[in-house]
Amino acid sequence: MRGIGAIALTFGALAIVVGCGPYEKAKLDREVDRLCAIDGGVRVYETVKLGKENFGADGEVFPQFRSLPSEGGRYGPLYYATLDRQTLVSGDPSLVRSAIRIIRRSDGKVLAEQINYVRGGGDLPGPWAASTHQCKQVLEPQRALISVFAKEE
Repeated sequence: MRGIGAIALTFGALAIVVGCGPYEKAKLDREVDRLCAIDGGVRVYETVKLGKENFGADGEVFPQFRSLPSEGGRYGPLYYATLDRQTLVSGDPSLVRSAIRIIRRSDGKVLAEQINYVRGGGDLPGPWAASTHQCKQVLEPQRALISVFAKEE
């Protein structure tokens, strides 16, 4: 009898621990949706007209300058991008707020920004990649964010 009680206690404790993961994950998913509704998405404050030489064949802006926003590049000598990441909830699952801004070098004005909230993790342990949940309005961030640049006619 003693062995059966220990096994039942072990499975009960395991069920409690495993059961908390999906609850925390769902709770953070709701928080992501709430925060995204408040300030998530892309905002363009000023549109800049550029010559067609600054657009690639597929519409990519400044194809001659390629780097990540975290490297301060990607938009040539007149504009740059910044990436700010803030961990709101650490652990597993986690919640991160990221803000990408396109800034004009000459006056420091923010031309556009993209705010995104991402929940990562909260899944059962295993060999698979952790799931994520983020703002729906920024699933194609580069297309929306570069709308700050328009072709001159």
